[in-house]
Amino acid sequence: MKKADRPIVEILFPVVRARLLEALFTRPVRQRYVRELERMTNLALHTIQDELRKLTAIGIVRTWSNGYHRFYSSNQSHPLFRHLLPIVEASAKLPKTKQVALQRPPSRRKKRPRRRPIHLRPDRQPNWGISKSSPKT
Repeated sequence: MKKADRPIVEILFPVVRARLLEALFTRPVRQRYVRELERMTNLALHTIQDELRKLTAIGIVRTWSNGYHRFYSSNQSHPLFRHLLPIVEASAKLPKTKQVALQRPPSRRKKRPRRRPIHLRPDRQPNWGISKSSPKT
């Protein structure tokens, strides 16, 4: 995949979440441990752990440990599972979106030249107009 092309799931969701959903919500649904997800998604371990913590907190992802590894899998009994699975599967089949199409077009307005700041002479005190006793020059 070119860097300029992005799957639809990465546009709908933040990139980290989209990659984890792609790894966990594919058929056949499998349990995966964190290092396996790290290799599959090319994301940093801490980033994956943070996102998995969020997905586990809302119940979309289940987790358990065998004493050596912590495993994660999609929660098929969660009400959103039957909605997320087709989105992730369809995203893999649909054409990628060009990154250029997602960016804001360049402005057509001409840029105004920057105004140069006005500098006071060092021997002149500023007149802020706060008091009536300020000398007028």
